[in-house]
Amino acid sequence: MALLSRSDILTRNAVLTAHRGLAISDSGVYVSGIQLVWPNKDLALCASGESGYEWVSPDDHSLLAIPSVESLTTHPISSRTNVLAIGDGLDVLQALAGRTTVFDGGIRLVYIDPPFNTQGNFRQYNDTMERSMWLSMMRDRLMSLRPLLAENASIWVHLDDAEVHRARSVMDEVFGESAFVASVVWQKKTTRDSRAAFSSNHDTILVYAPSGPKKWKTSRNLLLKDNTHLLNKDNDPRGPWADAPFTAPGYRSAQQYEIVTPTGRKLRPPRGRSWYATEPTYQELLADDRIWFPKGGDGSPRLKLFAHQLRGLVPFTVWGTADTGTNDEAKRHLMSLFPDQEVFDTPKPELLLERIIHIATNPGELVVDIFGGSGTTAAVAHKMRRRWVVAERNSQTVLDFIFPRLQRVINGTDLGGVTEATSWEGGGSFEVVQVLPRFGKLTCSSLPGQIKQSLEKLANREKESSSFCATGT
Repeated sequence: MALLSRSDILTRNAVLTAHRGLAISDSGVYVSGIQLVWPNKDLALCASGESGYEWVSPDDHSLLAIPSVESLTTHPISSRTNVLAIGDGLDVLQALAGRTTVFDGGIRLVYIDPPFNTQGNFRQYNDTMERSMWLSMMRDRLMSLRPLLAENASIWVHLDDAEVHRARSVMDEVFGESAFVASVVWQKKTTRDSRAAFSSNHDTILVYAPSGPKKWKTSRNLLLKDNTHLLNKDNDPRGPWADAPFTAPGYRSAQQYEIVTPTGRKLRPPRGRSWYATEPTYQELLADDRIWFPKGGDGSPRLKLFAHQLRGLVPFTVWGTADTGTNDEAKRHLMSLFPDQEVFDTPKPELLLERIIHIATNPGELVVDIFGGSGTTAAVAHKMRRRWVVAERNSQTVLDFIFPRLQRVINGTDLGGVTEATSWEGGGSFEVVQVLPRFGKLTCSSLPGQIKQSLEKLANREKESSSFCATGT
């Protein structure tokens, strides 16, 4: 195994830009007057075996070794490869960063939907971690993500009320308080629980940008406007349009002139305002039929704006089900893909990920999720023509859900989710790797050789199924 020195690790975890009011400790976290304290905070939490964890001293020499990457498919990993990695997120990040070039261009978006630590058990995973372990698990993985981020990156952490308040303190330490952007409230269901004191119907998504919200705002995307409100009031051959007042606040001498309406009325800007543009620009707009006079030509001028000229919408912090779907809708989508299997209880809908990926990235940029779950992040990123790296520790989850789901995305046989909205018809590729844990042992069924055989069988089955769908025979 390749080794990292202690100074290399600290350098890797250092932040390139300082944050106001905060200092960086020797361990690489931001420190201020207020901190969240928990048992064993000074120790690292590493994956052990198939599903366990171990407390490890930061000075343990085992942490200096870069985990190995076992390729389970045919092609090598490049800076443009989509990667499905089997292994703990911390190990996967360090292995891929140290042994491949997949992160060389920087991560533009991190979306993670970690265990909520609700102290309940679900079909696909155990959600009963001891709190101090959960906090260290989150901190250590966020710390490993930090040096891999692009300058205009953002991190979205999806949680419920069980740990979200403590998670924000952890993220303040890892990224700095000034990196906080927003808490997005997502309405995850519309049904009511009449047995509860309050019927909880939302999750919270914490959004951080290391460059700070003001700088990140200049590179994030606005939401697309609904063009159904556009009208064509004058039968313009260019199509329907919206309109806005042809005035601007304040007094500007170059924008104080007389406008004559089609009915002959002579107008000047209202008191304390100016026309929207100078007179030469107004004459150009008028000649281009971009000025509209309401009230049969007797009203004040308004500027015509066609669909491609409309500015998008700044995202709200409350997202409803009409725009971003529900857990139940996501579950029905999974059931349509896997009718013979017990699917996840609370999968995230593709509509939700479509909005997040749209806001935070552009086509070709890298999306990372280190808690892969049912594979929604990878599926939507692929349909939206983004690159992606997704890690999932549970090899059976990869075999049962993520791998076959992504095969269907590539084959063009997944017709649900955002397939129609993104005009997705199939294509692309991905590679599968496994990163073994530093501590503990795996069972025979979870070793690379056995998983590789299972993947080959699944790939052949999906290929046959795709051919059947294409021919109808």
